[in-house]
Amino acid sequence: MSYQVVLRGNIKAAMARRDWLGQKTAESIGLTAATFSSRLHGRTEWRMNELVDLAKALDVPFTRLVEGIDSELAVTA
Repeated sequence: MSYQVVLRGNIKAAMARRDWLGQKTAESIGLTAATFSSRLHGRTEWRMNELVDLAKALDVPFTRLVEGIDSELAVTA
């Protein structure tokens, strides 16, 4: 399983706990819905500051968003 799949699942779970959809989540971190969707579905890489902002907006620890990602999943050849 790729790190993006793990990350996507963690983000979607945090969004569901807040009952937020993509548009609201995107707006909360200053992204367009299209950019957020591209990041969420792995078409574009997340920037670290976006993930930090996302954790704050969703009121979860940053570690919850990256939980389950280890160095072997995150390294791409």
